[in-house]
Amino acid sequence: MLSIDSLLIEDFYKENKDFFVNARVQKIQQPTRREVILFLRNNAESRKFYININPEFYHLCFMNKENELKRDIQIPKQPPMFCMLLRKHMEGAKIISINKPQFERIIELNFENYNELGDKIEECLSIELMGKHSNIVLYNTDNNIILGCAHNIGAEKSKERELSGGLPYIYPPKQDKKNLLTTRSDYFISYLKKSSVQTKKVIAERYYNFSQAVAQQICEINKILPEKPAKDLGENEMKILFIALHEFLEKDYRKYSLNKDYSLYSCVKKLDYEYDNINLLIDDYFANNIEKSLLKNLKSSLKTKLNKDLKKYRNILLNQQKQLEKQIKADEYKKKGTLLTANSYAIQNGINSVCLKDYETMQDIEIQLDENLSPIENAQRYFNLYNKIKKACEIAQKMSQETKQQILNTQQLLYDIENTDSLGELKEIAQDFEPEIQQKPSKKNEITLKLLKTEVNGYTVYVGKNNKQNDYLYSKISSPEDMWFHTLNTPGSHIIVKTAENKKHIDDDTLLKIAKLAKEYSTAKNSTKIPVVYTLRKYVKRPNNTKSGFVVYKNETEIVVD
Repeated sequence: MLSIDSLLIEDFYKENKDFFVNARVQKIQQPTRREVILFLRNNAESRKFYININPEFYHLCFMNKENELKRDIQIPKQPPMFCMLLRKHMEGAKIISINKPQFERIIELNFENYNELGDKIEECLSIELMGKHSNIVLYNTDNNIILGCAHNIGAEKSKERELSGGLPYIYPPKQDKKNLLTTRSDYFISYLKKSSVQTKKVIAERYYNFSQAVAQQICEINKILPEKPAKDLGENEMKILFIALHEFLEKDYRKYSLNKDYSLYSCVKKLDYEYDNINLLIDDYFANNIEKSLLKNLKSSLKTKLNKDLKKYRNILLNQQKQLEKQIKADEYKKKGTLLTANSYAIQNGINSVCLKDYETMQDIEIQLDENLSPIENAQRYFNLYNKIKKACEIAQKMSQETKQQILNTQQLLYDIENTDSLGELKEIAQDFEPEIQQKPSKKNEITLKLLKTEVNGYTVYVGKNNKQNDYLYSKISSPEDMWFHTLNTPGSHIIVKTAENKKHIDDDTLLKIAKLAKEYSTAKNSTKIPVVYTLRKYVKRPNNTKSGFVVYKNETEIVVD
């Protein structure tokens, strides 16, 4: 995790202070109680200054459009009270200075505005990025009285520092740390020799500006084990470490990268280049992690609902199957009615049962009769029972087919959700069964950029990894003479093979390879002997009023894949 420490905030401050000074606050938004966006304009340039005090993702940066989408920012119709307070005091105000207290994870925006009487006033927005203690505080610089906080801190939460409107604003308690730049090497070595704590932890706890992440990377660069107890380091290692830490602090400008010296977040795998812009590094890193978190949470929520629906459908199908089992009883009623009709001439009135020979099995069957009814009326009673059960079974048969389709659709949705790595696509999928989920409009061709495209024996192959991509493949990418592949009765991806481009028949080896691809992108990828069907795209149709991704097909050929 990228550590928002004093050093990183210091670099952000140095990089962006010229833009802050004399910038105008044009607009203020508060998407959630832990997020605030200031729309700033200076030197004919507008930027969105994003502040997040979520303990998991606390940071600040100028946010670009791409990363704004990743954060899935939704502006509430009714602004929170703190947002209204900020708008009252800050909208239209000019930032006259920006300050970063030494060794503190705090950025202060000092601005001037006019009150209701027309008098010029100066106030300060203090942004405190301190893990679970992160906060945004607005206070008057004349008397240091707090006007409001993103969240209030009472005496029951903190004995050392209360934050609430009407109280004086004070800095957080000083940390019991030392400045390494004013520390002699012999004192540094002496302290390490007395500590049995991990080296990276000793550095972070003893000296300002070092988080454990930074200390670990500096240790690793200098081939020192960061988890090793400090006292177990050799004296030469301690000297090397002291010099390396000094050099890092003395740099006027630190380069931030993913896998180079002094990298501050080497844990990120997707981005793999060096940043010359600290703001972009912070924006990219946290936008990616916020998107992953939102994606994970939404997936979990949707899967919980769908699994609940799946259980309900399976119980419904079980009851429908029990109804279908009554078909055997119906056939017995029909047979009894037929036997009574054929032998009515030989059956006496007023008896309660009769034993008749079944002409098919040549076995005797005992038939219960109603004493008050004639043999023909008793036969009609059995025919009525047969018709009643037959009709119920026909309804149950039809409903069971619908239920099976609902089960298959739900399993397909679960597959789509599990294989979606874009928050936007996931929300589009969710709208099919969760219409209340808000989704910002996106460009129509955006989804095409995420389609999996590969090549098999010279044929271009497209794989749709969810119902929206499957629909796009069907309606936009494929041509009537292309081939369509899918696993039989198993949730999976739709695969389109551009045969129209090659103008030739697909050989058996290519068919098998593409069928194996269809199996790989399905829930049966770890199974054996999975049937895969394929047909021309012109034989695949999406019925009207059906959910996206659902199709019917004909003239298919089946191939079994091991």
